[in-house]
Amino acid sequence: MIKAVERRQVYDIPVPRLEVTEHQAAIYCCGYCRATTTATFPDGVNTHVQYGKRIRAAAVYCNVQQLIPEDRVCQLLRDLFGATSLCAASVTNWVNGTARTLGGVVEHILARLNEGGVRHLDETGLRVAGKLHWLHSISDLAFTHYRISAKRGAVPSFLTGGTIVHDHWKSYYAHMSGVDAHALCGAHHLRELKAIEEIEKEPWACAMSVLLNSANQLKCAAQGRGETELPTSVHHGILTKYMAILTEGLAFHERQDPLARRTGARGRKARRPGHNLLVRLRDYRDDVLRFLTDFTVPFTNNQAERDLRMMKLRMKISGTFRTLEGAQVFADIRSVISTVRKHGGNILETLTLSPQQIIARLVL
Repeated sequence: MIKAVERRQVYDIPVPRLEVTEHQAAIYCCGYCRATTTATFPDGVNTHVQYGKRIRAAAVYCNVQQLIPEDRVCQLLRDLFGATSLCAASVTNWVNGTARTLGGVVEHILARLNEGGVRHLDETGLRVAGKLHWLHSISDLAFTHYRISAKRGAVPSFLTGGTIVHDHWKSYYAHMSGVDAHALCGAHHLRELKAIEEIEKEPWACAMSVLLNSANQLKCAAQGRGETELPTSVHHGILTKYMAILTEGLAFHERQDPLARRTGARGRKARRPGHNLLVRLRDYRDDVLRFLTDFTVPFTNNQAERDLRMMKLRMKISGTFRTLEGAQVFADIRSVISTVRKHGGNILETLTLSPQQIIARLVL
């Protein structure tokens, strides 16, 4: 007699294997004119024997998302699924074909990022054909766009409206006059202030760090209460302390001996790092404190830095790019992958969909 049942479960995956689907097209012969007519095959079935869209998507996913080199992608799919005839050239062709197919999705992403709102901008260097190039990114909470350029200063000057968050690279000010406002990354300022405090031993730097951190905490607390702005008295108090610290810091540097100049040196006199930072904090005060006057603007530019981090990982794993075209192919596919990830989509499934289906899912 059975008194009870004890249960134990084992989760595992089935034995991987390729699934072969045969398509047959009937050939008809007319009984009167003897002409033959052949039925059409489904879209994408173009040769007598070929790999299907799911294994092609898996190869692209491994190469572009997981950053596995082409020859190792072949080995992986060979070991997992028995794809013995797969070669690195096929993976490269599939990646290039995917980039061409997703061109309309990339354009849609860029159009959405140009609708305004808060956009994060940043750039990072990479080697293409042995020369230094730059990956420029535009991103927000829902969309990401990457673009390769030979020049660091080739910022996306086509953006209009809204606010852009960046790290005070001068080209953003020089070539992006179409945006409504700029916001400077507070994390960059805190790092600079820490260096000036610890290395240069300038007393004002610590006070400014404390003030910026406190201001951000006040803003976060206000947002937590559902508020959309700081009380006028609180904002005025922060601004008063901010200007007092700047005055103290500038006075400190006025008391310092000027830096020595080389004989025959031309141009303006060199300033100490702390002095340069003080001038920036003074001249761009509104952009430094944009996070206080507009609660949709974050304190840092961490969104852009997170979106760019994968490029450094790509360089460590797979090295540099051989051609500019290959680098842009990677950037286009990663634009779609990053965007889909932000929408909570499945990357592998997305790579099997048509551009129209992908765009329909990017509803935010």
